[in-house]
Amino acid sequence: MPSRNFSLRLSLFNAVLFLGSGIQLPFLPLWLKDRGLPDSQVALVVALMMAVRILGIPLGTFIADITQRRRAVIIACAFGSTAAYVLLGFMPGFWPILITGMLAAALLAPIVPLTETLAVEGSAHYGLDYGRIRLWASLSFLSGSLGAGALLEVVPVSSVIMLIAGAQALGALVTLLLPPDSAVRAASRAEPIRLASLIALVSAASFIVFMLAAGLGQASHGFLYAFGSVYFEDLGYSKFVIGLLWASSVMAEVLMFAFSNLFYRNFGSVRLIMLGTALATLRWVVTALAPPLGILFLVQTLHAGSFGLTHLGTMHYIRERVPANMRNSAQGLYSVLSSGVLLSGTMWASGALYAGLGGAAFLVMAVISALACGLAMLLLALSPTAPSAPGA
Repeated sequence: MPSRNFSLRLSLFNAVLFLGSGIQLPFLPLWLKDRGLPDSQVALVVALMMAVRILGIPLGTFIADITQRRRAVIIACAFGSTAAYVLLGFMPGFWPILITGMLAAALLAPIVPLTETLAVEGSAHYGLDYGRIRLWASLSFLSGSLGAGALLEVVPVSSVIMLIAGAQALGALVTLLLPPDSAVRAASRAEPIRLASLIALVSAASFIVFMLAAGLGQASHGFLYAFGSVYFEDLGYSKFVIGLLWASSVMAEVLMFAFSNLFYRNFGSVRLIMLGTALATLRWVVTALAPPLGILFLVQTLHAGSFGLTHLGTMHYIRERVPANMRNSAQGLYSVLSSGVLLSGTMWASGALYAGLGGAAFLVMAVISALACGLAMLLLALSPTAPSAPGA
């Protein structure tokens, strides 16, 4: 497959994939509150929808590794999750909403790590800039949050779930255009995955420190994801302004990904994680102070570092250090720890934190990101150079 064809197909998929996330992350908590759920149940639903990734991600990524049919797994998960989101809109009460939401999240969960692996491998194989492909996912999220924020000024909050379901349906259709598995040369075709090799990889001290540093950095976003929109609304901002606040963070992320090769060449994977988690700490401290709207917009642009640089460093670290036949599984294990365990934990705690501390709960997130930064410094000492993994 020509490199331009690969880049266009994957960029198109990314341009649609995160539309639903751009609606869900800022506005699903508002939909849950509109359905009559108290803050504690809102926090539990969003946390368990994240936690169920512990089951969905390793199952999906392991099936993709052992069958070598990554594209088929992505397509099946996309159509299955779309059906579950449609059902979610008709669920009455806490328990039906919780169970159906967890089903939708479990089916959706493997898609991102599988497509991230495809993007990183394809970028290396064809000599492409991974960030230029990944930025379309950020633009997709931006379009979803901005569009939904504007729509919710004129339509009721009860329509949020159908907006999410419609976006997921569009994403499912676009999965049919994904590059075939044969488009990327994979070492896993010649060397099947071995459980002993995978255990040796994930039990290495440097890999454990890497997982904790990157995972805690992303987990520090948990309070923002669960109660950021509620916090902004309590500060007196409209849903449209809330959409703009989310959009400003993603625009900064897009700009960072547009120059991702420059960042990677100058910092390397581990220093990117270190810088990203340091900027996260600054972001949460300032946000906790309930600054004026102009400052809040500026602080939101630090998402380019707190999420973007940390994510970029994480993806490159896995490409550098993990053999190609285990990258789907390594991506899956990282996603399980960062999103399924750590991020869901901070999101679950957000209800109690917001009830007890209000916006000052962002200071708890600052402590978590500061710990992640310290672990990234330790990782730099443990693995100062970046060897090429077999099959890179």
